[in-house]
Amino acid sequence: METEAERRARMQSVAKGGDPIPPMRADSHSTEDPAVETPVEARQGFLGRPVLVVLVGGLVLATVAWLAVALLGY
Repeated sequence: METEAERRARMQSVAKGGDPIPPMRADSHSTEDPAVETPVEARQGFLGRPVLVVLVGGLVLATVAWLAVALLGY
């Protein structure tokens, strides 16, 4: 017997050959306890270029601050 979450996951991954993949949006949430979520619902965010830019930018700013304290602190 297929659970509700398995049915939603199967429906989200169904795409006919050649058709564009529809946008990934979460379905209505389940009322099961503990919550059972599909992979789309469980996704917290996307990785990629914006995340890398934030991480590299933070590293550069931390290095600049370190150098400023090292040079001006003594």
